[in-house]
Amino acid sequence: MRKKVTMYAGAILFVLASITGCDKDEEIIPAVFSIDEIEKDFGTVEVEQSVSYSFEVTNEGGADLEIDEFVIKGANAADFSTSAVPKVIRKEETYSFEITFAPLTTGNKEAVLEVVTNIGKKEVTVTGVAVPKPLPTVDLSVTTLSFGDVEIMQTNDATFTITNNGDADLEITAFEVKGTNAADFSTTATVETLAVGGTKTVSVIFAPTTEGDKTASLEVTTNVGVKVIALAGKGTAVAAPVMTFSESPIAFGTVEVGQEVSKNITISNTGNADLEITNVNIVGGSTSSSFSVVGGTSSLVRTIASGSTYTFEVKFSPSSDGFASGSIRLFNNSNNDDVFLGMNGTGTAPAQPAIAFSETGLDFGDVTVGNSGNDLTFEVQNNGQGNLEVGNISVSGANAADFTFVNVSAPQSIAPNSSYVVTVRFTPQSEGQKYATILVESNDPTKPRYAIVITGKGLQVVTGNIVNIPDANFKTALVTNNAINTNGDSEIQDSEAQAYTGVIRVDGLNIADVTGLEAFVNISEFHAMNNALTSIDLSQNTVIVRLSLKNNNLTSLDLSSNTALQTILIQQNNISSIDLTNHSNLGNFQCGDNNISTLLLPTTANSLKTLYLEHNQISSLDVAMYPDLRTLVVYNNKLTSIDISANSKVNSLHARNNSLTSLNVANGNNVNFLYMVADGNPNLPCIQHDAGFDPLYPPNTPAHQWTKPVGASWSTTACQ
Repeated sequence: MRKKVTMYAGAILFVLASITGCDKDEEIIPAVFSIDEIEKDFGTVEVEQSVSYSFEVTNEGGADLEIDEFVIKGANAADFSTSAVPKVIRKEETYSFEITFAPLTTGNKEAVLEVVTNIGKKEVTVTGVAVPKPLPTVDLSVTTLSFGDVEIMQTNDATFTITNNGDADLEITAFEVKGTNAADFSTTATVETLAVGGTKTVSVIFAPTTEGDKTASLEVTTNVGVKVIALAGKGTAVAAPVMTFSESPIAFGTVEVGQEVSKNITISNTGNADLEITNVNIVGGSTSSSFSVVGGTSSLVRTIASGSTYTFEVKFSPSSDGFASGSIRLFNNSNNDDVFLGMNGTGTAPAQPAIAFSETGLDFGDVTVGNSGNDLTFEVQNNGQGNLEVGNISVSGANAADFTFVNVSAPQSIAPNSSYVVTVRFTPQSEGQKYATILVESNDPTKPRYAIVITGKGLQVVTGNIVNIPDANFKTALVTNNAINTNGDSEIQDSEAQAYTGVIRVDGLNIADVTGLEAFVNISEFHAMNNALTSIDLSQNTVIVRLSLKNNNLTSLDLSSNTALQTILIQQNNISSIDLTNHSNLGNFQCGDNNISTLLLPTTANSLKTLYLEHNQISSLDVAMYPDLRTLVVYNNKLTSIDISANSKVNSLHARNNSLTSLNVANGNNVNFLYMVADGNPNLPCIQHDAGFDPLYPPNTPAHQWTKPVGASWSTTACQ
């Protein structure tokens, strides 16, 4: 833009007097010229724009005015220019020229136009203010476009906007995709001029042709420079299912004709699209009929999602000898539209069993008439390759009535290399040698009836006092114990009971009465846990050292005659009182889960190490006289105080849920405690423990094994 303004105001007359060579009486006429302005303010002009003003020099004198030079000087001379050239101005002539202000940079500008003439120099001062040129802006909504994963030969579009927030038109002159993978990106955007405030939406298309990460850049060229947007995406394989099998081909190995073998086969879809199985059938030669899909082949018609599996069962049931094969044909939408899953196996003739006995005969020896001797056994063995089917096991012969089976039944199926145990009992009905035969009938083709001879001898009945044992279960346990019933009859004689010095163990036999136990005066231990006893008389068993009566129905127990006892286990009864005052040999006493309110412990028991008294009604307890006590368990009682300060070996104390108001565990051994549990005692204000011991972080136990009531405190001194 150019402006041209001609100014004619404020002329200044310059008069120069000179003397010319005239006649002596002529007056010399001076040269006079004027410039219409000697100061000019061009005002405000944009950089790279210009404004021009016209100036006039007039010769108003009587001689020629010779202008030799027009020179622009000053700090901002470069921002001003003039059209003036040297000139001779005749009398009364005017010379017009222009000064142009065309700023190159912003700011206040000033210069001087110097006019050099034949009558001297004159100056014109010019000023102006240069302001910035209005420009557009290129504002992009994003600097990066990410297209994510796109299948090969598919496309994904992404858009961004270009906005002109500047002060002039934005000229978009080109869009160009560049970079390593430029061929995978494109745009249909066209060039355009955006007015101030205008917006253009540009769409970029990502169409990968190969797999992998792709990068490029889109260059947007404008009249204010080039803007770049980074492009990124990943080409992925075309979505397709892939069918694989857990076993292919399916090999069943060798199977007997008439038998069948099953296998579970898993179909996996390892592709990235749903696998659609549309039809399934079994194909192959004549032997393919030996194979079948459990549930039918139609059960395999299904859709299996990407990454999922389906398991089905296939059976091989050979109908004849020899190799068999076939295939499961699965029509599907994978790259292999019909997949063949091979199957093979070999049918073999059925294996035959082979019967054998582990013994050549059974001899029971001498047994008193009417009594039973020791039971004898033999094994019916199958040494063949097929199952041995035993149809019947029987006793025959002249003395068959003297022999009976114990828990023997038929039919039985005995697998190859396995056996079945036959137990036989000899109970002679009369004196003399006895013979019989045990016959086993089976499917062994060579020995369908196989026998073993059994013998024994009946002896005259032994006389003597018989111990009265009314409880059948208790009697059976004693009579079948060969160490007790040494003569092998069906009774226990007094002499046998008195001679026995070992252990009687009759746990869990539903015994309600142990009458007859008093005859065993020399036994060392008696164990009758988990029975139905309501009472017991141990007054004659004075040498017994270990007694176990856990989980019965006892309401009382008199042990005053059993001071040799070292271990007493009477948990889970309903006993209300127990007196162990004279039991100085006691080492282990456990009476938990009773109803004991009166407990009299030994006055001295240097070997007492363990007391389990939990779940009773005990309200007082003194253990100071037991120097070797290690474990004290008294939770769920009515105790108001416990003091183990004299028991230096105690390392385990469980006193939860009592009525404690006083608890002293400072026995000098706290550092070695396995646990100390005292919560559930709401009226306990304080627990006294060893000095220098921190119950919050005990060294030899897991954290928090020292527990106390919420309101109680720990103290190394006596609690007040």
